[in-house]
Amino acid sequence: MTTSTIKPAGSEDVPPVGKGEVRDDLAMDMAGDVGVAAAASLTKRDSEEDTWASKGYSYINPFVHRIEIDSHIEVAKVYVLTVLLLPIRVVGCVLSLISAWMFACIGLYGMTLDDLKEKPLTGWRKQMQYMTARAMRMVYTSGSFHYVSMKGRAATPKEAPILVVAPHSSYVDSILVVASGPPSIVAKRETADIPLLGRIINYAQPIYVQREDPNSRQNTIRDIVARARSTDDWPQVVIFAEGTCTNRTALIKFKPGAFYPGVPVQPVLLKYPNKFDTFTWTWDGPGVLRLLWLTMTQFYNRCEIEYLPVYTPSPAEVADANLYANNVREVMAKALGVPTSDYSFEDVIVMSRARDMKIPFPGDIVEIERTIEKLGLIESQRDAELCQSYHGLSNTDRLDIITFAELLQIDLKNPNLHKLFALLDHRRMGAVSLKSFLLCSLFCKYKNSELMTFLRALINLYSESSQRIDRNSFVRLMKHAGGKLNEQKAQALFYALDTDNLGYVSFDAFAEHTEKQKSSYKFLYHKSEHIRRSKAAN
Repeated sequence: MTTSTIKPAGSEDVPPVGKGEVRDDLAMDMAGDVGVAAAASLTKRDSEEDTWASKGYSYINPFVHRIEIDSHIEVAKVYVLTVLLLPIRVVGCVLSLISAWMFACIGLYGMTLDDLKEKPLTGWRKQMQYMTARAMRMVYTSGSFHYVSMKGRAATPKEAPILVVAPHSSYVDSILVVASGPPSIVAKRETADIPLLGRIINYAQPIYVQREDPNSRQNTIRDIVARARSTDDWPQVVIFAEGTCTNRTALIKFKPGAFYPGVPVQPVLLKYPNKFDTFTWTWDGPGVLRLLWLTMTQFYNRCEIEYLPVYTPSPAEVADANLYANNVREVMAKALGVPTSDYSFEDVIVMSRARDMKIPFPGDIVEIERTIEKLGLIESQRDAELCQSYHGLSNTDRLDIITFAELLQIDLKNPNLHKLFALLDHRRMGAVSLKSFLLCSLFCKYKNSELMTFLRALINLYSESSQRIDRNSFVRLMKHAGGKLNEQKAQALFYALDTDNLGYVSFDAFAEHTEKQKSSYKFLYHKSEHIRRSKAAN
């Protein structure tokens, strides 16, 4: 894999530099802080720990996306259109957006957010809403989406109050909202305050999520249920059931929010039949600005919206929102011709935390966890034993499959052992790093524990004794503190602990110091209880 968005023929693969986002359909803000990388002098030995995804094992990972433009002609076209076409498109997008904002301002004149929540728009305000949607459609047209084709019959709000949309793969997916209806959406309350877009989103009469409200999820579900069961002429509610963006290779688990009302839903498929996929925005892939640039420097792009028949739930599905969600997902996956996946939005949270904590191959950490759980290593103490003897072992950076099996005390013929080895063998060199395995294993074991507990488990990977940790080892250890202690802060902390200038500190002194100043180091004592441990499949 390569994260280069433009890769001329013959170019070499480069280390991943993509950027991902964490999002869900109820607009939860799960993004964590990202720490400053350690200096080259301190990271060369552990360079593979900065790799995002393994190349050694092939499987469907819905959260990784790469763009490869191999033709020199296509690369040249991108740069030529950057000069000749991109400025015109940017101006067109801005003018269309301003037009939509003006229509929205007129339609919202004299109305409050409470008014928009109480009853659906009617009369001239409803007509102005259509005008706003048409202006927003011109934003996409200006941005290269000239062709949007519709398949199937769109149900009326009475037939299907909720539109279940999948796969969700891009910021471009909102084209569904401006091309059909427009329906309502679920959005964070803060979006109402975004310049220009805030007024336009308000005019769609969204269901807002109040992040500061601890009962936000329940209240949002209640509002969806009220809309879906109302006798008023409310527009349909659009819900991207996956809850986060994927690369469309599989449908991940649907979140049950759209299915709690127990009313009929209409599945809607989004497809982008284009030569290059320059708009898929996943956790591990190109950033949004690069995607926008590559998308707007194509002559045109296509989008296909397919409405499947309305799905009416059975009594069993009405009683069980998860069953309802799974069955609708199966119907949509079959229509798309893609498999379903056990991955979910919560797995993105796990991968993001692993990335922040500088765990090797964070993009594969969920698959690694499932594999080591099948091997019985989650409940085993073998990783702790290997940590204790780590400095007494030789060639720990280049273990072959036989040595790896012996160290883990697992039968060499076990297929899950070979899968784990392939996941860790990201360079396909027939060798893996013991440190990489131990970091992954201990993360999977302690990801729901306090960060201090995890750091204590890592001590022997960086120092022969917990009582004599030198400065370099201390800084290396602290890079796993979730990005909160960068090199400069870690060194300052080391010197604060080493009051006698001994050149080393003890982990107990570190724990005592942070405990006394817990207000400054509370992140070390926070349990990430929202990160659930997935059970391995049988």
